[in-house]
Amino acid sequence: MNQQLLAHAKAIEVGMIAIAIVDFWKMKKPKINDHLQLNLEELNIQNKILQDSFGTVRNGAYTLEMKKLNSQIASLFVGLKYMIKAYLHHPDKEIVNSAGKVWGQLAVIGVDTHKKNLEKKISGLQILTERLLSGKLKTDADKLKGTEKYLTVLHLSLDQLKALYRLTNTEQVKRKQRVQTTAQAHKVHRILNDDIFPFLFTFRQVEPDRYDSFARFVEFELKNTNAVIRARRTRWANRKKEDERI
Repeated sequence: MNQQLLAHAKAIEVGMIAIAIVDFWKMKKPKINDHLQLNLEELNIQNKILQDSFGTVRNGAYTLEMKKLNSQIASLFVGLKYMIKAYLHHPDKEIVNSAGKVWGQLAVIGVDTHKKNLEKKISGLQILTERLLSGKLKTDADKLKGTEKYLTVLHLSLDQLKALYRLTNTEQVKRKQRVQTTAQAHKVHRILNDDIFPFLFTFRQVEPDRYDSFARFVEFELKNTNAVIRARRTRWANRKKEDERI
């Protein structure tokens, strides 16, 4: 598996994966090596500068895009909910048992989570997707065929929604304090590939009990982000070939 963020990542993609990693680190508070801790602190600082570099957001500038994401997330959640509910009536008792555990987690965050305010929605669905895709309920969720696709797209949509939400809440930054987005994205990209990923994945091999959970989360984010980048590059390449034929 590729354990580096691909070179063609957009600035927003670099920022999104950095946000996800920093949020996990702050929320879970894993016991980690002091050097890696310092690197994460630097990542947090530099990524805040990157977020500021996107510029001052006018009221309503991202409203339409956020509405589209909200609608998409609601649709995915409802589809996932009814699929899990259907598995509760499956003829295989083992699958019914797994569906019951997954439904229990869904009930904890609320079956109407898609109707809650933005903060509660993001928080609840992030907990759900993390536990079903890479957490303690992954084994049970894997038995429910068809749910992984819903969960993966839901997770990616949540990342996009979180990034937009942060942008809409960014305070004005004085023009002289701003830096070019591309240059800052390159800096954050370098920190991720040189100072975070190699250390985390190496430490995981040496002390899996301490680092495995964090490393698995990062691998999941990395895999999905790189998949988006590859898909975009493939579309560009195909479009170029098509243009050359014309």
